[in-house]
Amino acid sequence: MFPRSLAFSAAAVLASSLLHPTQSAGAQDGAAAALTVAAAALPEPRPAHEAPARTAWQVRIDARLDSLPEVPSASASRAHPALASALQRLAATMDDEAELGIAVKDLRTGETIFEHHGQRPLNPASNHKLLTATAAMTLLGADYRFETAVLRDGDTLILRGGGDPSLQVEDLQALASQVDPEGIARIVVDDTMFSARTFGPGYDPSGPGFSYMAPSGALSLQYNTVVVHVSGDRVRLDPPCPHLQVERGRSRGPVFVSTRSEGERTIVRVDGRSRGPFKVRRRITNPGRFTASVFATALGRPDLAIESGKTPPTAAVLARHESAPLPEVLGSALKFSNNFTTEQVLRTLGHRASGAPGDWDNGAAVLRAFWDATGQDPEAITFENASGLSRRGRVTPHAMVDLVSLWASDARAEPVMDALPVAGREGTLRSRLRRSGGRVLAKTGTLANATGLTGVVTERDGTPRYAFSVLVGTDRVGRAKRFQDRVVMALLQH
Repeated sequence: MFPRSLAFSAAAVLASSLLHPTQSAGAQDGAAAALTVAAAALPEPRPAHEAPARTAWQVRIDARLDSLPEVPSASASRAHPALASALQRLAATMDDEAELGIAVKDLRTGETIFEHHGQRPLNPASNHKLLTATAAMTLLGADYRFETAVLRDGDTLILRGGGDPSLQVEDLQALASQVDPEGIARIVVDDTMFSARTFGPGYDPSGPGFSYMAPSGALSLQYNTVVVHVSGDRVRLDPPCPHLQVERGRSRGPVFVSTRSEGERTIVRVDGRSRGPFKVRRRITNPGRFTASVFATALGRPDLAIESGKTPPTAAVLARHESAPLPEVLGSALKFSNNFTTEQVLRTLGHRASGAPGDWDNGAAVLRAFWDATGQDPEAITFENASGLSRRGRVTPHAMVDLVSLWASDARAEPVMDALPVAGREGTLRSRLRRSGGRVLAKTGTLANATGLTGVVTERDGTPRYAFSVLVGTDRVGRAKRFQDRVVMALLQH
């Protein structure tokens, strides 16, 4: 089990996130090579008297890890035989055509009501976002806000990113309205709170630029995507800025929009022609420069030079923007399954816990330390990134239900429930479980051959009653989702 303290080494981080018994031999060879490189790059240990001072955030996160309640081992209950029988009959309808795992826990007693292959590791898809969100809520706190700042040093404006996943164009325009551009010669992008990596493991930097694979950066805007409007031969970008350049391709056939990097710009290529209004969202390629270009445009100075650098100690703060509190920011990740938001939160956790630039390595170490601190089985989970966009991610339904039970037992984790979609009403559950009366709060997850549904069923007064997780490995995802809904409706009816 990992120590609760996050004084981890680079080699330990890679070992925790890459070397897992469920990996293929090829993946383990790659991880071993990565460990060799990491070990070679590690600096010589400092003498004790030269150890760098720990930040307030490092001390706070270690203290919160130490105070986490361990999830008690749940005993099997026979108090609900009719419910268990109904669930077993449902499970039998899927066993022959899918890899299936179900776990249900009574949150009042802590007892396991029902399990069917509850210890089977299955791909949770976006259900993995629940781990990232619960760790962030517990360790950063429900009052955590992300900050973006504008500073000035002589003729230079510095745009300093704080990892905000929710910064929108209107927020940037509000910052620009507080700045006098007179005498400004350049904008410096300070995105050093995160490492230079923009794509985490499991992501594909190539391809047409799908928005669900947007890059990550400490200074980011509009989920690092651009909205492309096509009408006939006309193309309009939202937001417009010099960083984005339109390229027209073939004029015949259906409209297809792609983005790619070219130098320091994002090229938006539009093929085909639309007969009516057409709109699609695509990712940009350089988060910091994209954000700074939109900022320069808002200043009325789109021609300003944009450079990368660090904030000098002589810079004076001109304006600040604070995000909404963390539960509201996480609504994007949980209600609408936004991958980008979740990766930003992971890297923020990595930065706060280690004092180093936030990355997927130190972020994964935080998730692993959190998982172990709650007493979870280290073998019950394998993950690549924060969002669950992964072919090799695995977790057991039993472990997911134990994670969910923290929302009822630890007040610090409870706000995660407020960020979940309510069945039949909003987010990714808006069109599902419409007869549930708003008593189901759960996270969906969908990949080409896997789907998950994990959350809580409440009493009529809103008190959480059951924690459940239904994970299914199948290429018949639509049928599997209908099965998940039937399982949850059985819980409501009993």
